[in-house]
Order: sequence, then structure tokens, then C-alpha cells
Amino acid sequence: MNLQEKLTYIEDYLSTYFDEMLVKDIIMIKDKDLHFTLPYILLASAGVDFLGGLAKGFREKSGRRSCYFIKEWMGRVNELYGYEGMSEIIYNLIRCGSSHQGIYKKGVESSSEIYPRDKHLHLRSRPGGEDRIFIHALQFADDFIEAQKLYRKEYINQNIDTVHENLLAMLQEEKMKGFVGLVSYLRSKGLTFKDECVPSPSAAPED
Repeated sequence: MNLQEKLTYIEDYLSTYFDEMLVKDIIMIKDKDLHFTLPYILLASAGVDFLGGLAKGFREKSGRRSCYFIKEWMGRVNELYGYEGMSEIIYNLIRCGSSHQGIYKKGVESSSEIYPRDKHLHLRSRPGGEDRIFIHALQFADDFIEAQKLYRKEYINQNIDTVHENLLAMLQEEKMKGFVGLVSYLRSKGLTFKDECVPSPSAAPED
């Protein structure tokens, strides 16, 4: 493959999977004015991890690749992301807390409506209580969307070989133990379908 073919492959993959299965979900719940917290954080964090992996490789620990993307690329949207320790706080206390424990860890809090957007990444000082770093969930999602646009326009176009190599390595990972057997079982039971048999969302009847 030449560079243009590799770039086309990368862009096709991102358009088909990353945009349709992640960015679109963020935009859909934003457009419905849904004041969620965890869905915004989890979706954006998944995107951060993935794009960091395209740059650093998916064998790199998720913390390192996520912190890289937060500090380097989200830091271009809001310089506070690049401040010493901020990316680690977001990864360890916000991302890992919500992913592994279902709630944020000590020292942070998040909302998409209690406090205004301009308090994002600020310290909430609580008289007589514990100070916490505040993450405005919707602002975090918006900042991620802007950062991924910059990343795709600048980093990917300037590092096509690296991104293509890391993407292929991820896609060529061995299937987990038991996958082949499960596929055979589902096929033997007739539990399969083809793309053309499933109506697209736009074709679904309205309520």
C-alpha cells in the first residue's frame, strides 16, 4: 500500500466504526438535550483510549495512551488538560472509576447541569468539606469531539504509516479462546443473519 491507500483505509475504518458507533452516539444524546453524566464520560473516554492507541500502539497501557491524548490533543482545546497531573486525574479518577467501579473515585465529581460549563476542570471548594476537581460531563464530551477532529486532521495525516500499522495490529489480534466454538454453535442453530436482512435505522417505522 502507498500512503494514500493507507490513509483511505484508515479514514474508511474511522468513518464506518469510530464515527458511526461512538461519535454519533455522543452527538445523538447531545442533540436530545439529555443531561447525562456517565454516558458522556464513558463514550468520550473510549474514544480517547482508541485514538491514543492509534498513536502509541494498543500494546501500550491504556493509561499512557489515554493520558497522551488528553494532554496533547484535548490540551489544544483547553490548556488545563495539559496542566501537570490533569490527564492522570481524569484517567485514574474519572475514567477508571466510572469504567471499573461504576462511580468516580475520591477527589473528583461530575455533572452536566448542576454547575456551568465554565467551571469545567476547576476546583470546587467546599467549606468544611473536601475540595474536588469538577468535570462538566457535557463539556468533556464536546472537548473530545473537537480534539479528535484536530487529531485526525493533523496527527493522522502526518503519521499515516504509524497509525496504519497500529490499526492493523489491533484488528489482527487473535480471537479470544472459545470464539470459534461459539461461532460454530450459533451457525449450527441457525442463529445467523445477513446485513441485507436487517432494515436500516432510517427505514424503521416511526412511533
